[in-house]
Order: sequence, then structure tokens, then C-alpha cells
Amino acid sequence: MRLVKRLLLLGLLLAATLPLGSCGRAVERARERIRLEAVESVRRLGFSGAEAVVRVRNDSRSRLVLREADLEFFLGGRPVLSARLHRPVEVPRRTTERIVTRWRLQILDPMALPVLTGRLRVGEIGQVAVSCRIRGRGGPVRVNISQEMMPLSDFLNIFGLTLQDVQNYL
Repeated sequence: MRLVKRLLLLGLLLAATLPLGSCGRAVERARERIRLEAVESVRRLGFSGAEAVVRVRNDSRSRLVLREADLEFFLGGRPVLSARLHRPVEVPRRTTERIVTRWRLQILDPMALPVLTGRLRVGEIGQVAVSCRIRGRGGPVRVNISQEMMPLSDFLNIFGLTLQDVQNYL
């Protein structure tokens, strides 16, 4: 359950920072205006689903739409778990909203999942990587982000987070 919460949190962070695909100053302004305020709850839905309720602040002038999000987590270069956004989510402009996101989970390597979970618990993330594919909109701007096999530490650094920060959210 903790692993699922951590993985969903990473996906939600991506959703909260959709318009970050442009130049440096614009990225800083977007980070100031768009924030994941809290993860209110995460619960499993059967064997292959999860629901995360988050509070997102969008002080920008644009409505944010996350149409598709796919995350795949690797351990030692082997795929272990994937999470796919089940349906699009929106955050209206200049609001703080409680957003319900649903994710479809697929365990790709059942033997490696406990190992991955253990590594995350103790902070040994050197061999953990993330691939992500995101499609959405930040106002009139389309956002298409794709990154393959990014080290988890780099993935977290994009959002100014450490593994400890993620654990504190949960």
C-alpha cells in the first residue's frame, strides 16, 4: 500500500506541474502558482486500481487538464510496476480544488515488487528509475512530456523533492 501511495504521489506531482515545459522564468512562475497542497487519501480499488484524492492550488490564469499519464517504475533496468491515469482530470484556474484521480495499476514483475518497496522504505533508490508519458494542457498550451528511464532521484529533483519529502506527504 505504501508503494502505491508513493507512486501515485509522483503521478500527482506531474499533474500539478503540467505547464512547466517552457523557459526558466516561466517555470519558476508556474511553480509558485501551481502547487500540490496535500494528498488527502489514497486507497486501493480492487487488485488493479487505486484512487488518490489530492488538493491542488492553481493560482494561474489557465485551467489545467491532465488527459493522459503513464508511469512505469524500474528496478535495475527491469520494469516492476506501471500506473496509468484512468480518466482525465482538470483543475480550474485561480482555485484550490479537491481532485479525485483514479489509476490503473499493473504489476509487471511480482517478484521484484517487494524488493522495490523495501528499497524505497530504506531510501536505497540508486537502481530505481521512472519512465513517464504525459499529455495535457495548461491553458492554450499543449503539454506533451516523455522521459525514459530517468533515475528516481532526478525525477524527484525536478519537483524539488527528496524521497523523505514524499514519505512525509504520506
